[in-house]
Amino acid sequence: MKYSVGQILFVIMNKKNQVYPMQVVEEITKKTLRGEVTNYVLQGGSSIESTIMLDQVDGEVFDSADEVRRILQARASAQINKLVSAAVDKSKEWYESSQNIEATSSQVHVEPISVLEDSTVTLPDGTKARLRPN
Repeated sequence: MKYSVGQILFVIMNKKNQVYPMQVVEEITKKTLRGEVTNYVLQGGSSIESTIMLDQVDGEVFDSADEVRRILQARASAQINKLVSAAVDKSKEWYESSQNIEATSSQVHVEPISVLEDSTVTLPDGTKARLRPN
């Protein structure tokens, strides 16, 4: 993917449950007999010394905060649907009276929410998430 110097990228970190903004501060193009390779230097945080090569970033890189939001909401919805479906399946296995429960109505669509002040929520798997105002 082609980026511009000065562009802000958003990284969903693999090892941490966070989205981290990084700025493209340098574009490096290397020409060899085998062709041309372009790589980017990213700055993470406010220190100009905290840089990393794009190909060394341990996470998924996006060029839009809206795209990151859409991806994370889709993943959260899928996880919620999986948890509810598993519970419905167990209820049918364990209890005779639950045979008429419909799992198809349990599909969840997550709508964006407005947050007025910093708050913390605990997800079903025990993960804590901090919500901040937009």
